[in-house]
Amino acid sequence: MKKRSFFTGFIFVLFIGLFLTGCAGNNFVFDRSVTEENSCILKLSNDYTVVKFDDKKVMWKTSLKKGEATVRIPAGVHTLIVDYLSVVNFGTYKQVKQADGIEVKYNFEAGSTYSFYNLIINEKMTLYLRKK
Repeated sequence: MKKRSFFTGFIFVLFIGLFLTGCAGNNFVFDRSVTEENSCILKLSNDYTVVKFDDKKVMWKTSLKKGEATVRIPAGVHTLIVDYLSVVNFGTYKQVKQADGIEVKYNFEAGSTYSFYNLIINEKMTLYLRKK
């Protein structure tokens, strides 16, 4: 009986831990010492992964279940390196668009929210930020 109650308790604790990790998994804060008044929000959709922020390696991306991630970053001029991957399933085939190492330099304003959008002209991708 002791083994069974231990196992049940262990499963319960594991479930709670996984649930809490899943809830917090898509909200990132780059620098906790920066106040909310001096920061802004960057929203990421499934297609975008930020791999570098001002020469610091990061891994900001969404999970497939959530569909969107938010990152609180300090206001000011920053350089981001972004990977783009879009997979669209058309049933019988998939359309894949990919670009790695796209550099985006931008002056982020405090209190604003930003999201990426892209423009593809002649197979060359340009990545922009949209202020909301």
